[in-house]
Amino acid sequence: MRNILTTILFTLTASIVYSQARVVINNNGYIVIDNSAYLVLANSNANALTTVGTGGNIVSEDETDVIQWEIGTTTGIYVIPWTTSSNVKIPLTINKTTAGAGATAEFILSTWETSDMNAPNPTAVTNMNIHLPATFDGSLFVADRFWHIDALSYGTKPAITLTMSYDPAGNEIGGTNTITESNLLAQRFNTGLGHWETYKLFGTNDAGNDRVTGITVPVADFFEDWILVDRINPLPVELTNFDVDCSTGEAIIEWTTQTEINNDYFEVQKSYDAINFFELTTVQGAGNSTAVNTYSVIDNNPSSGVNYYRLKQVDFDGTVEYHQIASTSCNSNGFVVDGLLLGNNQLNFNITAEQDEDVTVYFYDYRGRIISNKVYHIEQGNNAIRLNNLELSTGIYMLSIIGSENSYATKLMNRRN
Repeated sequence: MRNILTTILFTLTASIVYSQARVVINNNGYIVIDNSAYLVLANSNANALTTVGTGGNIVSEDETDVIQWEIGTTTGIYVIPWTTSSNVKIPLTINKTTAGAGATAEFILSTWETSDMNAPNPTAVTNMNIHLPATFDGSLFVADRFWHIDALSYGTKPAITLTMSYDPAGNEIGGTNTITESNLLAQRFNTGLGHWETYKLFGTNDAGNDRVTGITVPVADFFEDWILVDRINPLPVELTNFDVDCSTGEAIIEWTTQTEINNDYFEVQKSYDAINFFELTTVQGAGNSTAVNTYSVIDNNPSSGVNYYRLKQVDFDGTVEYHQIASTSCNSNGFVVDGLLLGNNQLNFNITAEQDEDVTVYFYDYRGRIISNKVYHIEQGNNAIRLNNLELSTGIYMLSIIGSENSYATKLMNRRN
């Protein structure tokens, strides 16, 4: 069956409407999805939804008014001809660059306009605090629209690149909002951590065409709820690196900023367990700067075990932003860790110890979120350790081993699930 929709208005109000062949919207025809209806495209090809002639329009305007596209492991460029209720075309382009795991998996897609305070929120979104950890509601710095892009039923999610379009009129980026359109970039809500990720914005602004392009979403970053946000407000300091190294028994902490907005100062914090941090020193910020700035401090007294460091950045108005954690072990030589093998959601390694000792093995991601921690009794000689059921994504992880006498830390890269 081939469904041809011309200039008529076709409204889906039933629970589920299937198309197993193609939906072709011709000459500016409309499909309106309403009352929690599903338009199910049971065809994985990119041409299963096509516009011809003068184009086409699909109106959602609610999280539960969705397109369920059963794309599975097929790759390609998928275009959703979203249109606002005020008849402004805001197409979404999904370039699916990797297959993912799940032959019968599907994408669940919807978009809807909100109030200036970004209500109603998506079901999974618990706040609009685009500054963290301060309780700062950033709704007025966000375009008044949500995009729900969920890769459902995938064992391993695919990687995608998005182009998101928006309505430049007052009802989306105007009103009481405080938005510079040329600053808009994409931001996603991390449902695992329960907040908007202020340190990671996506895409390239194309305000001349009312869109953000090149939103590259790797497997590890595929979360379902997205906004367009004025980049100046969620990220007052754009940090390009934060590293710590040891030299002659000292820990050298260095970081570089690409831009700084209203940046009063940095507080360098230290911890022995990656949980409880205390102030090591403060460093004056550059205020407002678009130049590259490099900072460095020295910890003259690192402990014999693992030392953890992070940056606390403070604006002139007192707003606080915390950046990622880095670690080093300057003086640890009491045991040797080798045979490190990370993959298939498990980590294997060996500890060769000079003496019996109880150690705590911490495994955490680059945000400092502890994935596994367990106490082991290691004996003099070789000890084989395995961490199972880690549920890993592609990315950087940290292994930290802390004992009563000796410690060890290293970075690990997980390249695939």
